[in-house]
Amino acid sequence: MAPSSRPAGKRLPISCQACRTRKIRCSRDGRPCQTCVRRGLGAEDCVYLGQPRLSSENSSTADTTVHAELLARIRNLEDMLQRQVSSYSGGPNSPLASPGSLTGSFSDLDSPTGPGFTSYPRSSMVNSVGTLQTFASGDSLPDINSEVPDDDDDVCLPLAGNAATREELLALLPPSRYCDALKDVYFRVFSPISLLFIILAIAVTALHDDDPLLSDLGRERTVSRNVKALSSRYRSAALRCLSADGILSRHSINSLQSLILINYARLHRGLPTWTLLGLTHHVATSMGCHIDPERFALGPIEREERRRAWAGLKMLYTTHNNLYGSSSPGLTTMSTKLPLDVNDVDLLTGTAPETATPRPTQMTYLLLQYRLHDVSSMICESLFSFPPRYTAAQLEAEILSVHKTCEKRYQLEQGSEPLPVHHLANLNILYSYIHQLLLLLFRPALCRYLQGEITNETCAARAKCLASAKTSLSIHQTLHESPQFASYKWYNSNQGSFHAFHAAVILCVMLMYPENQYEAADIKENLWKSLDVFASLSNRSNFCSKAVPVLRLIM
Repeated sequence: MAPSSRPAGKRLPISCQACRTRKIRCSRDGRPCQTCVRRGLGAEDCVYLGQPRLSSENSSTADTTVHAELLARIRNLEDMLQRQVSSYSGGPNSPLASPGSLTGSFSDLDSPTGPGFTSYPRSSMVNSVGTLQTFASGDSLPDINSEVPDDDDDVCLPLAGNAATREELLALLPPSRYCDALKDVYFRVFSPISLLFIILAIAVTALHDDDPLLSDLGRERTVSRNVKALSSRYRSAALRCLSADGILSRHSINSLQSLILINYARLHRGLPTWTLLGLTHHVATSMGCHIDPERFALGPIEREERRRAWAGLKMLYTTHNNLYGSSSPGLTTMSTKLPLDVNDVDLLTGTAPETATPRPTQMTYLLLQYRLHDVSSMICESLFSFPPRYTAAQLEAEILSVHKTCEKRYQLEQGSEPLPVHHLANLNILYSYIHQLLLLLFRPALCRYLQGEITNETCAARAKCLASAKTSLSIHQTLHESPQFASYKWYNSNQGSFHAFHAAVILCVMLMYPENQYEAADIKENLWKSLDVFASLSNRSNFCSKAVPVLRLIM
């Protein structure tokens, strides 16, 4: 018997060395095995013990065979594509179809069997389809860098005469699978996924009641429970992403923005945020956001990002101080300026105007909210301190100043150009906040009037409270009934309903002591309308579902 080339009793492994090294399952179906094929390895790398390695000649022969097969398949595909174009356009020399005839979804463009292929066979790209060029082994390939555009080619803004259509722009995108891969790279390298998750958590609260996304994403029985479950899921994912990023030791403007939005989302859902808000404050301070960014060597966009984040954090702190009745001054700043009243595109292009534009910008709403938060802090400080630091007349003048600024910035004069829906919604929210502050300011004088102290001051306070309460309920009803404000139920079913409930309770108290029967009938009509709105919003808001029986009992 011939001597064995291996020690007796030792079995050769039946998996290839590449799979054994990676400790993965080997398909054991030849050289190369299917596992190595999926990993991009060739036959020369897929080696079984006891079998010789493939020589360079064998591998070269195998590669040549594979290349020949690929070339044949590519030529076949080219012929099929040319025949398809000829049959679609009426002949090989006829003009190609316009990109405007594209139908079907973007995902269909990547599928040869989808409707995008049959109705529009990518004719905008067929002109560049030529013949496959092959090069002999060892010849150098042509210089491809000569056809690569310079880095500054993308700064050319399209003029009105040569503006591209939507279909032409979509045709420039890579296939959907590559878009997904590039998107993953973006979120991995440039932007934390936490920001994406918290944006999703806020976005689901703005979905309509009958939006199929709610039923597809959530599995709860009611709309309110679906919104609650989805927003909670995405908020939790955002916090886990921040934890994975090491938020306690590594900070960035994106992680700070995520924390601020998480606090904002929890506050609108009525959830406790004091501890998380403290963490957000410390992260912002460690980044130096409490110092005006002009002291640092930062660009205009970085400066505005820091100022906006600090302004948003201060408003959150002011809200919490008012909820807890605290008269503390809030966050300590070192001459930090407010954000500019400009649009984002002005910052990107470097064309931010030095003075305020006549029309509202993307920052007008936030800046006016910031002023109203300051006034609310002054009102609470006056209510919970003795003697009060500010008089009612001073605070009323501050509120009316903001109201006048709203009318000026949003151009409510007759004959002015109509505002976009989001500006109209923001204006209604600002007005609701203004009347809420007026009710808070004049409520002590109203209580004195109801207790029998009839003076000019208390009578004026009663009239102002009555007007503000009726206006607040009217805004609440408009945001609920108008179809253009359907996406703002996230506000109307939470903070907007809180303001409306406060106004309704004040009207109920006034109904006990009406000046005449006409005023009593008007108050009752307003209350019944508001009760219908609260009942309609009960399927989305726990607050509204609790407010309905209370209002019915009072009325």
